[in-house]
Amino acid sequence: MADFDIRDIAALKVKLQIIEKLVLADWILIILSMYYDWGGWITCLIVIQIILYIYKSKLRKQLKQKEYLAKVVEERTIELRIQRDQVLNESKKLSDALDALAKAQDELVRKEKLATVGQLTQGLVDRILNPINYINNFAGLSANLIKDLKENITDQQAIMSKENYADSIEILDMINSNLQKINEHGCNTVRIVKAMEELLKDRHGDVTPTDICNLCKVNVDVIRKQFKEDIENKQIQIELDCPAEPTTAEINIEQMNKVMLNLLKNSLYALLKKLQKKDFTPIINIHVEKRLNGTIFLSIRDNGIGIEDNIKAKIFEPFFTTKPTAEAAGVGLYLCREVILNHQGSIIVKSEKDNFTEFMITIPIYQKSNNNE
Repeated sequence: MADFDIRDIAALKVKLQIIEKLVLADWILIILSMYYDWGGWITCLIVIQIILYIYKSKLRKQLKQKEYLAKVVEERTIELRIQRDQVLNESKKLSDALDALAKAQDELVRKEKLATVGQLTQGLVDRILNPINYINNFAGLSANLIKDLKENITDQQAIMSKENYADSIEILDMINSNLQKINEHGCNTVRIVKAMEELLKDRHGDVTPTDICNLCKVNVDVIRKQFKEDIENKQIQIELDCPAEPTTAEINIEQMNKVMLNLLKNSLYALLKKLQKKDFTPIINIHVEKRLNGTIFLSIRDNGIGIEDNIKAKIFEPFFTTKPTAEAAGVGLYLCREVILNHQGSIIVKSEKDNFTEFMITIPIYQKSNNNE
């Protein structure tokens, strides 16, 4: 109901109350004039009474009209509000449908890319891996033969000229160095091919309700053992910030362990690289929290070398890495993202060069396929 309608109706009711009081007062005066025989006052008071009744009837008629109009306006307002709510609900449903469609399209594109990589990779893995293994094996065998040949030449040093002996040893050392390089690059190639093979694995495994904090604790213990010397010598602090209540979510434990280990190893690498340049207090902080929207939030932050702005958009691409080829194949972060997406979650990164890097993961507590929501 509009404010002006309420004010008009209230004003009319006040006027009616005043008129009713005047009518009552006029009747009292009429009775008194008849009792005390005031003569001409009776006629005047009766005329005033008639005028008051006419005015009272007019006010009542106006009040009824106003109340009727106010009721019509209120009913129409309610109807419009209902229609507005319906439009908003339909708009929200349409927006949700568009969001779902966009997510489905992104998932389809992602799967198509993965399928394309798989098709290209599957036929190449065995064809490349077997010859590379032969190269590495024969390089190792040849290095052993050179060692034996070098010993034989050393035994015959007495009957050889100094120049021939020195040239022979130098040539053998050069061949041995070349074989070592062949073996090193062969091992790097094997690492890359095996990383390609890893892309083909199905990451849609069974999920189990698991406390994410406990998962983090287990992986922190693993990292502490694997990199015990670096962590102790460099005094690297690993902080685990968990809430008091359980942070249970349905996950594939094996896959999420790989994600955690990969991100923690990257953080350690970033800290060790920065420590080569300057002294500072190296810290890895792991934060876990359960959110009201039915998700678990997990962040892994380090104050290491950070990530340059021009490569942030590329870090989740397969085979992209800033590390030397001998240290990484460039599929770790790509596989981390795939695992998180397969858990219907998200992973984003924030970083400042030479300051910090933070990976933020959000996963639903229940997987939709289980219909537990």
